[in-house]
Amino acid sequence: MGKVATAVKAVFSSFGVFLARKYPDQVNGLKLEDDLRHLIGQPNPLCFDVGANQGQTIQLLQQCLTNPVIHAFEPASATFNGLASQSYGPRVSLHQIAFGEQPGTAEFRNYEQSELSSFLAVNPDKTENIFFGEQVASIESVKVDTLDGFCAAQGIDRIDLLKIDTQGFELPVLRGATNLLIRKRIGAILLELNFAPIYEGQSDPLAILQLLRGYDMRLVDYYEKERMTGRELSWTSALFVLPATN
Repeated sequence: MGKVATAVKAVFSSFGVFLARKYPDQVNGLKLEDDLRHLIGQPNPLCFDVGANQGQTIQLLQQCLTNPVIHAFEPASATFNGLASQSYGPRVSLHQIAFGEQPGTAEFRNYEQSELSSFLAVNPDKTENIFFGEQVASIESVKVDTLDGFCAAQGIDRIDLLKIDTQGFELPVLRGATNLLIRKRIGAILLELNFAPIYEGQSDPLAILQLLRGYDMRLVDYYEKERMTGRELSWTSALFVLPATN
């Protein structure tokens, strides 16, 4: 049977198709949705979607989790209005706010591609950044809170899944959740790691890995890998969880 499987894989490989074994009821590292469903298996998990953009993650979580309660956060006015115009049901709460290391206000850059909008300026080096020419559509002052402060004010003691997609601003968001992380009140974290220099002053992926390791968050796998040049990894989504307890 092993020789047959190898031969079948070779045939598919010749057409540029990759085959991998998928084991039921365990993490496979193949599809994010499947691994989230396995790791966050309880019903009614509390999820934070930081950097909700147009609601892509809200839809993903509603598809792969059982009756999730979702708090979605988007600071940009125009993007938030588009988000609010959609119907996600009563278990989704929308908040026009950003998260960082300290509460206050900060200037937010709205780029023509809303997925790139960030507190940070796009790196202008065209030799390393395919988005070097991205134009700022507007700059606005937005409210910033910390995850610790927001959860304390809302009476939230645990987050089952924290998703962060803040375009290079991941470290300040995590540093604003120090109390939650110390007390191990975040079960899983899904965030973007930028290896390519897309933004000026962007969070170092190695610093993110080191910070989360310091709070005993374990790396599950990388998903949605992208390569700008076709060679080295440019950015990816990384999933972390607390170690299982018996």
